[in-house]
Amino acid sequence: MAEPGPIDPFQRRLAEGRLLAALRRLHRREPLRSDMRVDAVIAELRNAPRQPAGHRGSAPVTLDDTELRSVVDDLVASGALVRAGHRVRLPEHEPTLDPEMRVRVERLLAGLREAGAAPPRIEGSASRLGIPPTVLSQLRSAGELVAIAPGIDYPHDVWVGLRARVEAIAERGPLTVRRVREQLRTPRRHAEAILDFWRAERRRRSPRRGG
Repeated sequence: MAEPGPIDPFQRRLAEGRLLAALRRLHRREPLRSDMRVDAVIAELRNAPRQPAGHRGSAPVTLDDTELRSVVDDLVASGALVRAGHRVRLPEHEPTLDPEMRVRVERLLAGLREAGAAPPRIEGSASRLGIPPTVLSQLRSAGELVAIAPGIDYPHDVWVGLRARVEAIAERGPLTVRRVREQLRTPRRHAEAILDFWRAERRRRSPRRGG
């Protein structure tokens, strides 16, 4: 197979700017994600709205994906991007929410903590606070929220406490939904979800026996 030829200098400069702009948009869209897959950045570049003809940004990027990956490599080499495996980020990016959204998230977490073992469905609470589903997904990915069942999420510290209480219940007798519900003073739906998730976590933590 013939080696790819050199990239046109104009197309290289254009691709560099578009790739960096695409990554900035992804960072804004998912601020709690530390980095992005290179293919996601390229897809974001491809899917960006076209500028009207005659606009200074209307020139199309004609490079194929292999050439764009080469441009990414050069951006990493120059320090314009930071790479970790197949993922990249802008050097200045720190996973965080903007101050206004962080205030909303803290209010959500405080309400969930106040509800203890029986929080309301998180989607309704988040919607009332102006927190979109994408932010909820990011909070789960970042570990700030632990989703044990559809609509049932606990702040991480609350789940750690509940897990310890379930383990204590297990030490004192049979671990049943009824005992969990009575000990945690929670509806049956929550007790079932807590017990199922606790058991799943326990299986994941237990070393597999040889076979």
